[in-house]
Amino acid sequence: MNAVIFTMLVLILFSSNFLDINNATPRNFQLEFPCAKFYKKGELTVDCSFKNLKNIPDIPPNTFYLNLQHNLITKIANSTFEHMTNLTVLDLSFNKLQSLNDQTFKGLGNLKNLKLNNNKLTGEMPNKTFQYMTCLTDLDLSFNKLWRINLETFVGLQNLQNLQLNNNILYYSILNFPPGCFKPLESITRLSLQQNNFKWKIFPKYGIAFPDKTISELAKLEILELDVNTGDHGDKVIFGNGFSYLKNLYLLNACNCKTFILESDTFKYTPNLAQVYFNRCLLKVYGNKHEEFSKLMKLKVLQLNGSLSYHPDIHEDELLALISGLSNTTIETLKMHYLFNSVYSVSLSNILNYISVELNKTPIQELHFTNNLNLHFNELDMPVKVPPSLRTLNISDNSLEALKLNIKQVTSLILEDNRLGNYLANNSLLIQDSKLECIRLSNNSIYKLHTSIFIGQKYLRVIELRFNILTDSNFDMSSLVNLHILDLKNNKIKYLSDQSRMELDKVFKNNGNAKIDLSNNPLQCSCFTLPFLNWMRLSQKHFINYTQFRCTFENGSFSKPNSFEEVLLNLQRDCTNHLYLIISVSFSVLAFIAVLSAAVIYRHRWKLRYLFYTAKLKYTSHRNMEENLNEYVYDAFISYSENDCKFVIGDCIKHLERNGNMKLCIHQRDFIPGEEITQNIISAIQNSQKTICIISRSFLESYYCMFEFNMARMESVHSRNGKNVLFLVFYEKLLPEELPLVLYELIQKQSYIEYPNDEHGNVIFWDKIKDAVHA
Repeated sequence: MNAVIFTMLVLILFSSNFLDINNATPRNFQLEFPCAKFYKKGELTVDCSFKNLKNIPDIPPNTFYLNLQHNLITKIANSTFEHMTNLTVLDLSFNKLQSLNDQTFKGLGNLKNLKLNNNKLTGEMPNKTFQYMTCLTDLDLSFNKLWRINLETFVGLQNLQNLQLNNNILYYSILNFPPGCFKPLESITRLSLQQNNFKWKIFPKYGIAFPDKTISELAKLEILELDVNTGDHGDKVIFGNGFSYLKNLYLLNACNCKTFILESDTFKYTPNLAQVYFNRCLLKVYGNKHEEFSKLMKLKVLQLNGSLSYHPDIHEDELLALISGLSNTTIETLKMHYLFNSVYSVSLSNILNYISVELNKTPIQELHFTNNLNLHFNELDMPVKVPPSLRTLNISDNSLEALKLNIKQVTSLILEDNRLGNYLANNSLLIQDSKLECIRLSNNSIYKLHTSIFIGQKYLRVIELRFNILTDSNFDMSSLVNLHILDLKNNKIKYLSDQSRMELDKVFKNNGNAKIDLSNNPLQCSCFTLPFLNWMRLSQKHFINYTQFRCTFENGSFSKPNSFEEVLLNLQRDCTNHLYLIISVSFSVLAFIAVLSAAVIYRHRWKLRYLFYTAKLKYTSHRNMEENLNEYVYDAFISYSENDCKFVIGDCIKHLERNGNMKLCIHQRDFIPGEEITQNIISAIQNSQKTICIISRSFLESYYCMFEFNMARMESVHSRNGKNVLFLVFYEKLLPEELPLVLYELIQKQSYIEYPNDEHGNVIFWDKIKDAVHA
């Protein structure tokens, strides 16, 4: 049994080794092959980029796309690609290739795209280097150090359509581009020759023109990119007779023209140009006829990039002369960039209004006037006008601080990268309704928009306000019935106010597909902003990237990505509990304030009542009550209970009035009929030098008696500068516990008198009262 088990183990080990031996080559190849392999639409792609390779590894023969860019390859062995007959794209850019020969690309008969840019290819391009590439359509040789093209360099490239030779040292001359060198390129439609003439920097006054005979061989050329320079005196013909053979040339991109003098016959041999781009050029216009573009009867697009920026002595007159040459063309797009960067300040209104007049009869649809540093617009300037056919107006990156437009037919307005924040906070842009559909106001330091800025703009579909400092969007949106996108990305919005939400609800009601983008705003998640957040959640279909919004909490921290919905649910739960707590605390505080207020009012009730009745008497009484005269109507006001009426009428009047020559105020006799009792009481106290209270049990039980007592007490404190006007007469003997607290406290501080009710004592009693009244 043991022998059988041992035999089986040996067989298993042997078979395992046998399988390893048989599969050694593919397994080792998978481990050692440095490149990534994947299939795209059934075709093998091999990516060997950024591997620091010095040599090309063995590539599978069925590869269609091979990426070898950004390595250290210096040379390619002959026949390296001989077995790669399926290869259609080969990228060797950003290596250190120094030379090629006629066998380098043998076998690449189906290759369509070859990138050799950014290498170290130097000197002449050898003959027949690309002879096997009969299917090649795109060849990039830019950013090398080539200085000459040979007669047979491009042999075999009869199907090539796009050739890039820019950024070499191929100075324009017959020596470097001999006639016939482009003859094999029967199908070429695009040729880039820019950034090759570095001598113009050393000798800028000399002209640069591509050899006529050489360029004439490119009969099918449609797009040409080259350096041009007429020289300071315009003695160099840039587009000579050779260009007359380029019947299909419709796009010319000219750059590095240190000086380019435009004349009436400049485009004599290129009448079919539809798009002309001047980049980094200084254009000059001589003469008064301004027919520089008169030969371009098919002109659609003209770009002037940097045309005045290198010459600070040239004013806007140079540009205006240039624009006048376009008045009779078929131009549809005019692009002007970096024109005014000198010390001179130029009026935007003058420039654009002049352009509008000159191009009024042209079919121009797009006008771009951007990247100028010294433009100004004064609020007193005329509003900017544009030609009636214009549909797109771009005035971006001009450092404008104010602007007023009269652009009724324009549908797209681009005003990005200006300084319109302060102006737009207090002004509108447009002076009338327009057909505007899109407005871009990004990066303008906008902190608030004037409420009526979009009033009447019923066609507006896109409003872009990115990269500003807005904290809300409470401008009038009632006219925006067709608004599709309100882009508020990258602002300072923590929440939208109730007014803003009402305005947006109107927009959402008019257009169910309307969208608002609040991405990259510091949206605050707190109980205070919960109504706004709930509104967002209910209207989430209108918010772009809603689930990706992030919250800023009150402690400054941020929510996790893609957790916005969860954060809102948790916040809603926490704030509900918090709300109950706030309500409970609020009710407790209110109850405490109410009790405290009641206690204070009760404590000062007599003072308050006194002040009230005094004020009331002041505005209703017609009697003179000036206290500074120290004259009173009565010597004393007698306050008594009806039960003690006999004592007052019989004794007080007799002893104090008849015998004592005093004038008393007795309510039964002296109160004015028809007036309120409280007014009579206050008037009696204030018009009497003293108030004498006849204290008895009936007095203490009487409401009006105690009212008279307290009003007299308040009179002492508030109207007589602390002088006591209250005199107490105890008509009955009372125990201390029978006395109200306020009365008990008073008799502890002030004197009082008891009625003796005997003949001898009565004489002294009435004398003391007389003395007290006149004290």
